Amino acid sequence: MSPEAAASARFDGRVAFITGAGRGQGRSHALRLAELGADLALVDLGSAGSVSSPHYATATRDDLESVAGEIRSRGRRAVVVEADVRSAEQMAAAAATTVDELGRIDFVVANAGITDGFAPTWELSVENWKTMVDINLTGVFHTVRATIPHLLDEPEGRAVVLIGSGVAIKAVPNLSHYVAAKYGVRGLAAALAAELGPYGIRCNSIHPAGIDTEMTTAMVELNGIPRDVLLERFRSGQLIQTNVEPSDITAAVVWLLSEEARFVTGVELTVDAGESKK
Repeated sequence: MSPEAAASARFDGRVAFITGAGRGQGRSHALRLAELGADLALVDLGSAGSVSSPHYATATRDDLESVAGEIRSRGRRAVVVEADVRSAEQMAAAAATTVDELGRIDFVVANAGITDGFAPTWELSVENWKTMVDINLTGVFHTVRATIPHLLDEPEGRAVVLIGSGVAIKAVPNLSHYVAAKYGVRGLAAALAAELGPYGIRCNSIHPAGIDTEMTTAMVELNGIPRDVLLERFRSGQLIQTNVEPSDITAAVVWLLSEEARFVTGVELTVDAGESKK
C-alpha cells in the first residue's frame, strides 16, 4: 500500500460522532475524517430547536445535508441527526441512531457552541447566561453522557475530544459566560480523562484562538463590529499574527484521535498562535 493510500485509510472502519457538524470547525473536522476513512454522524441543531437569547443563526438541515453529500462523495457513510445539545433525551437518541445506522461509535468530537455580544458580567442578562452555559457546557456533558456508554462497549482505540477555547486558558473581559463555560469544558475533559483512563479511552481538549467562521459572523452582528476589525483584534492578541484557520484545529483533532497519540490523554492542547502566552 502506498503512503498516500495508507493515509486515506487511517480511520477506515471507524465512526466519528461530531456535534456542530453543519458549519465551521465541525464541518472541517467531519470532511477531513471522511478523507481519512471514517464514517460520520453529523449532529447539529437544524429544525430541532432555536437559540433566542441571544438571537443566533444556527446550522440548518440543508447545511448538514451539504456536509453529508460531500462525505458520501468521498465514498464514506454519513448519517444526519438534527438534535439540540441542550436536551439529554435528544442527544441520547442521536447516539442510538448513530449506532443503529453506522454500527458503532469510536470517536466523539464535542464541538457545538455559540458566542454572544460583549458586555460586563453585571450587565449580562440571566437568559443569555443560561443559554450560553446550557449549550457550551451542559451540551458537552449531554454529548459525552450519551455517547461514552457506546464507546465502553469496545473501548480499544476509542477517543474523545472536547473543543474548548483559548479563553479557557487565558480569560478575556466582557464575555464571562463564554469564558466560564469553556473553563468548564476544560475541567470536564480533565475529569473524563481520569475516569476513562482505566478503560483505555482517551479524552483531551483543544483550545483554539479566534477563527473566521460563522461564529465570527455572529460576533460581528451581535457587537456591530466590522469583520476586518474583529479579525485584526484576534491577530493582534497572538504571538504569530496570522489568521488561524479551521483546518489548523482539524489537524489537532485528527492527531488526538489517531494511534499516534495513543498515550496522550488529559492534555489541554492550545492551537492559538501563542495567544495564551502573550
